[in-house]
Amino acid sequence: MTDLPRLAANTPGLPCRNDPAPFFSTRATDRQYAAGLCGPCPIRLQCASYALDNDERAGVWGGIDLTARVLGCGTVGGFRKHRRRGEEPCAPCLHAHEASVTADRLRRLGVEHGLGGTTRGYWLHWRLGEEACRPCKTAQARKSADRRAQARARAERPRVASVTSGAADVPRGAPEGVYALAAAA
Repeated sequence: MTDLPRLAANTPGLPCRNDPAPFFSTRATDRQYAAGLCGPCPIRLQCASYALDNDERAGVWGGIDLTARVLGCGTVGGFRKHRRRGEEPCAPCLHAHEASVTADRLRRLGVEHGLGGTTRGYWLHWRLGEEACRPCKTAQARKSADRRAQARARAERPRVASVTSGAADVPRGAPEGVYALAAAA
């Protein structure tokens, strides 16, 4: 077991001794700043070991943000926990989320390519920020052409004339022989 208090007392210039506030802040950005201060610390490994041996659950110890570890920072679960708490996700959680989304899109794109290229594949290429492959472009072009043809067919379709034949009391679109009831005065 590490005797951290003795080590810290005998080591001059430790950033955690000069200004301990960011090491135990509730703000993730402060804790990230504090973890960066631990980089050149000569007792960094002993500090981290001490925190893990003594089941510390809060603060930054030896460059490890234990508060973030409890949240699961750097994982998709950590990203979700930040969102549920109404916090802005920290950089590691945001990176983990983006990596997960990208991996899922690539997996789905593989499925679409297995089908020979689809419009969904075209849009997955677009979301990934890459140029679509030829089969996906072809599928998208085919769908666009079909939609344009359908729009032209709708525009060219003859309009049905209203069948009122002068009778004002026939409801519009009613079957033949149906008449509107007279309104009570």
